[in-house]
Amino acid sequence: MRWTVRIFVLLFLAWAIFMVSPFVALYDLAKAVERRDVSRIEERVNFPAVRVAVSRQVVGDYLHTPEGRAKLGDLDGRVATTAGAAAVNPVVEQLITAEALIDLLDDGWPQQVAAPAGAQASGKLPLEFGTVRDAVMLFFGSESNGFRSVAIPFPPEEAKDRQFRLTMRLSGTTWRLTGIELPRALREELIARVQKKDG
Repeated sequence: MRWTVRIFVLLFLAWAIFMVSPFVALYDLAKAVERRDVSRIEERVNFPAVRVAVSRQVVGDYLHTPEGRAKLGDLDGRVATTAGAAAVNPVVEQLITAEALIDLLDDGWPQQVAAPAGAQASGKLPLEFGTVRDAVMLFFGSESNGFRSVAIPFPPEEAKDRQFRLTMRLSGTTWRLTGIELPRALREELIARVQKKDG
């Protein structure tokens, strides 16, 4: 009986550690952003995966704009997506570097890449673990995408269209950032930059 209880307790502890581990990794990333520690950020971020995730969002939105429809609307869906990605990639490449991610995640707006007139950063670090309440909101607001991936909304108290959704994925024994779903305002600004380049 004692062995059964011990095994159950050990399994429960292992499960609890596993459930908390992506949040610990995200906290480590937040501290690296705060310290502007480029080498640590490079360890915690899968840049090619993040670029693909951001490109898909911006291309999807771009194809729904009047300019995107006028330019690519007559093309087959796959071809239009590929052409849209070619237009969007130069802007996304600027956004998905260690330095640009620091700029993006320190206050929620990448001033070096997208600084529209009148745009205001949120004024607080999106990757902030201020209180136990914040941590609990993050945990319960997160969505598991299978055994090795979790999407975490930041800041947890913001409306959905003003949140970042950060996807952490287990690679070996390390959780890494593999996707960022951008808030609507930032996607719109990136599309405006794409259109400016095209114009």
